[in-house]
Amino acid sequence: MPDERRLVEDLRFEELGRVAEIEATVFPEPLDLASLERLYRDPSVRYLAIREEGRLAAYFGFQVSGPTALVISNATDPAYRRRGYGGRILQEAEAIAEAMGARWFLGEVRVSNEPQRQVLRRIGWREIGRCQSFFGNGEDAYIVFRCFREGTWP
Repeated sequence: MPDERRLVEDLRFEELGRVAEIEATVFPEPLDLASLERLYRDPSVRYLAIREEGRLAAYFGFQVSGPTALVISNATDPAYRRRGYGGRILQEAEAIAEAMGARWFLGEVRVSNEPQRQVLRRIGWREIGRCQSFFGNGEDAYIVFRCFREGTWP
């Protein structure tokens, strides 16, 4: 198990190939390496990582625009699931996003992704709407939201 004091760190550029592999494994519509590199270089985007024994176990990417930190992707390598990494990285990202000027996270999750929905509910995210046929395969998405501090939603 990694050192709890330094669990969440910045993703390194050289890890983007591994991110692309995880994306291809866990998402029906993964981001490709070129898209990931473009996003990584954008100053409004931040990617965070959790590593176990030097290997990328989980990552989270978001883009800050005004008060909103829009979720790009949050994934855990299937070999490292059920260790609490998905929720941990999201919780620690709040302070980073807030330091970048955001007041809340906004994202979407597939209706069928019950494990992710459970994690989000457990750490205080809310499903605030449903978009029909949001994803390329026609699946609906729940719009999910997490306010960093009570009373900051306009």
